[in-house]
Amino acid sequence: MDNPLLSMDPEDALRRLEDWKARAEALAQGTAAASERLQALTATASDDNETVRITVDAEGLMVEIHLSSRVQKQSAHFTEASVMETYRKAQEQLKEAAAEVVAETVGADSAAGRALLAGFERRLARLAEAERD
Repeated sequence: MDNPLLSMDPEDALRRLEDWKARAEALAQGTAAASERLQALTATASDDNETVRITVDAEGLMVEIHLSSRVQKQSAHFTEASVMETYRKAQEQLKEAAAEVVAETVGADSAAGRALLAGFERRLARLAEAERD
């Protein structure tokens, strides 16, 4: 394979290497910032009646649940369905927040952005699969 840098003027080759290094460093910083922000994400969702409010952490795990006193006036089955629906809603909001973080830091269309989002979505899919089992 031919190395294009070898056929250049040494100053041009050095300038191209310095530009490449600067882009690589910026990508590394953006990726680190995205990763840090993704690990700190939480999302909170409520059901339509605001009877159930659930917060999930960056892994999509429920870390807080609030049930209003109105749950005492509804069936356990309805409350259970509301909890599960709200839990999924919070996880969906988490995915949306993750996409925003990636877009703001490394770009959603970049290879790094696609990899970060794919990893994030795989974790949530594994969690959903485990919940079904």
